[in-house]
Amino acid sequence: MALFRAFSLRAGALYFIWWVLIEGDPSGLMFGVAIVVPVSILSCVFYPATGYRLHLPGTLAFASYFIVRSAVAGVDVARRLLSPAVRVNPGYLTVSTRLPEGSPRWLLANTLSLMPGTLSVRLQDNSLELHCLDLDLPVAEGVRATEQKIAGLFGLSSDRGEETVP
Repeated sequence: MALFRAFSLRAGALYFIWWVLIEGDPSGLMFGVAIVVPVSILSCVFYPATGYRLHLPGTLAFASYFIVRSAVAGVDVARRLLSPAVRVNPGYLTVSTRLPEGSPRWLLANTLSLMPGTLSVRLQDNSLELHCLDLDLPVAEGVRATEQKIAGLFGLSSDRGEETVP
């Protein structure tokens, strides 16, 4: 049952994306089915469903946080490119995460790669290695803020990564 649910959700989401990309053109709908079904099956084989569920309030909070931080990242890159003196202090920073293994940690690593001045290099156990454009920036605080948003997205307690009881 969990496998069918995972397949259905993934196929539905992928088909919706396909429908948006083809702008609802009926001539492309069957081709979308021919692509979405095998891709969804492969997705379930290579990335099995986990026990984590998204929580609507956390999803909305994460989405708004992500959009704002992405805009800040874009402005930061533009400012650095247009500035005659690029101020950087690059280096590596290793932080530990309190999020549980699986989807929450992967989402943290991938989200941080899209945030201002950071790129996830390695995720091993509860350690996340980041390449930072400027170590003088409060990167660790940004990691903690992102971690809290992701914990809320999955309905986890932000301090220990355990599920909260509604």
